[in-house]
Amino acid sequence: MAGGGRVARRLAWYWQVELANAALVPLFLVVIGVHLGGAVGWPSLLAMMPMSGLLIVGGLYWRGKLRALQGQGAALDKALRLADRWDRPLLVLTIIACALAVAGFILPLPGSAAGDRWAASGAAGLALAEYVNYYHRQLQHFDNRADFSRLITGRGLRRAWLARDLAAWRTARANPGAA
Repeated sequence: MAGGGRVARRLAWYWQVELANAALVPLFLVVIGVHLGGAVGWPSLLAMMPMSGLLIVGGLYWRGKLRALQGQGAALDKALRLADRWDRPLLVLTIIACALAVAGFILPLPGSAAGDRWAASGAAGLALAEYVNYYHRQLQHFDNRADFSRLITGRGLRRAWLARDLAAWRTARANPGAA
């Protein structure tokens, strides 16, 4: 593979997995929700929106990062523009999903099934984890030896790659002459 070596080989499949998960994880949560009792309703579907949206943003970011390693910097710029545009809306949807998930256990909605509450909670929790993982701190450490070593040696959570690239992209846009 031209450009990037080991990182490019990893990203070649990684971005595809993130995009596939945008569809597969909601399907899994629906199956689990139905198995736990009842139909999956609007609280679950609402919670799945930011979760899937974040997986899509993440998948497109990693694809853009791969393309940049291959000399196509415009692809990363496009992915960062998308990540910037969706940062706040995905955060707001994630907060709403988390609030609904908690409320579903405190004050179950009329006709709300147990499976729907669990599916909504799973989706909301995953949305929150993905938001932090992409826009703030890297939470995922199990798929890369160096990251896992950093985690188990107690050196803390590093700043997320998207957060770093997005900060630099935002700075460059705010100061176009400084680049």
